[in-house]
Amino acid sequence: MAFVDPRILCVKAGIQPSGVVFRNLDVDALYALGVQSGQARVLNNGALWQDTAPYFGRAAKNSFWVRDPSIEIAGHAQDDVMNWGDAAAGEFDNLPIGPDVWDRLKGRVVAHLADADHLFVNDGVSGRTDRTRRNVRVITDRAVGALFAHNIFLRLSHDQLAGYEPDWTILHAPDVKAEAEDGTNGGAFIITHVGERTTIIGGTRYNGQIKKSIFAMQNLLLPLAGILTMHAGASEGEGGRAAIHAGLSGTGKTTLSNTGYPVADDQIVVDIGAAPYEVISNMEGGQYAKTENLRRDKEPEVYDAIRYGTTAENIFVTHAGDCDYKNGSITANGRVGYPLEFVDSAKESGTSTAPDCITFLTADGFGVLPPVARLDAAGAMFHFAMGFTSKMPGTEKGVDEPIPTFSAFFGKPFMPLKPRWYTELLHEVMQKCGTEVWLVNTGWLGPAHPDRERVDILVSKAIINAVRDGRVDLSPDNFTWDPRFKLHVPRSVPGVDDRLLDPRNAWGDLSAYEAAADKLARIFRDHADTVPDLPDSVRAACPEALG
Repeated sequence: MAFVDPRILCVKAGIQPSGVVFRNLDVDALYALGVQSGQARVLNNGALWQDTAPYFGRAAKNSFWVRDPSIEIAGHAQDDVMNWGDAAAGEFDNLPIGPDVWDRLKGRVVAHLADADHLFVNDGVSGRTDRTRRNVRVITDRAVGALFAHNIFLRLSHDQLAGYEPDWTILHAPDVKAEAEDGTNGGAFIITHVGERTTIIGGTRYNGQIKKSIFAMQNLLLPLAGILTMHAGASEGEGGRAAIHAGLSGTGKTTLSNTGYPVADDQIVVDIGAAPYEVISNMEGGQYAKTENLRRDKEPEVYDAIRYGTTAENIFVTHAGDCDYKNGSITANGRVGYPLEFVDSAKESGTSTAPDCITFLTADGFGVLPPVARLDAAGAMFHFAMGFTSKMPGTEKGVDEPIPTFSAFFGKPFMPLKPRWYTELLHEVMQKCGTEVWLVNTGWLGPAHPDRERVDILVSKAIINAVRDGRVDLSPDNFTWDPRFKLHVPRSVPGVDDRLLDPRNAWGDLSAYEAAADKLARIFRDHADTVPDLPDSVRAACPEALG
């Protein structure tokens, strides 16, 4: 392959670099430069650790899309397809921002990167199939950010880099902060300009912003081409049955996707028009896992992946350089990023067949939803539209305790299109693939108190294995009907104590259970009333208070 001067790649992005520019630098060099620059330190387990204060999670109120009447997306006017947020109404997902702010902040980002002593260009790929593959270029002045991009995006060989041109560019400058007059709700900003096929990131070192910005881009473009994207992982069982595991951050998505043979852990494509072995495909080449209370006996895949080559963020580290995963004094959202090859059981192809089942993962802070329940078609569409869970501490800035929340499609902040683009595609997948859908509560059981524990991750793993591998008895005699939440609750699931399957058994006072369950049912009803264009047949699956 002919040598390409990486400085020219920066110039193409509008950056006139004054320092040294590296392209697709190897892990050893990224480690060395990250430590030498004071950006990071090496832990005893080999991971490259950084502090991302004050943003220990996604900057939920600081993500924007440039709104411009001249922008067309796949032949559609921007306003015809975008599901714009409204900050005045407290709706911060997919906020619009003006081209003038974009020009101003992009100018600052470009100037900052041009003055950096070192710039890192990482050229990789999002999407594994011909219909989903997009070249992604990340330009950053942080070695840790470059290593994260190296791990999370699909990597290319030297020969494959010949003639590489980015379909999308991320300009990553965490030390550039927005000012009050910019109107970005704080110093952080993540702004995407569809017309320029570029995202700028400033004011936050949290690596998750890099991966989620590309995820949002794919969620904008692929559904317009008739391809479903989901905030979900996927796995295969011993018999080759495929399952999708959709859920928000903190619901166990990565760990449960690592149960069996992992295909993906966070960002997937479901393309029923693809080859049979590529209906499900992983957008990414790595995993970005939470480390809260991480134990090898319960989550060996993640634990063993934390080694040399892994990025680590905000994990409590002892003076000796060891990780203390039980210590959440920095944040409950400690994170590690590593390539998929660090998970020995992962499918190398990152693809699988049509889904035999979908599990919607939720963390119920009320303690009243069962650990697993089967959904009918209307219930599946309803819960997809609701995306109920409890926000977990640290996952977003300012979230210090579980808060009941709804996030459509289990990932609304990253789903910029109007809802019908996602719901209609899911309905098509369910119909054409005969996919079963289940609701899995990975949250809590019983009344709230300081010592209450979450559903044990080993229980959730057993549930996922049984559901995915078709080992749950689907006969009517094995199910009870929950009239409040309109769920089919199994009496027995292989590998799970029968008593755990009925949430009432975790409550000493059944009247307290009834009150808490009715409260959650009313919260569902109140939220459903705010969701536009919800068909009556789907709305009929909404929970109803019985008292």
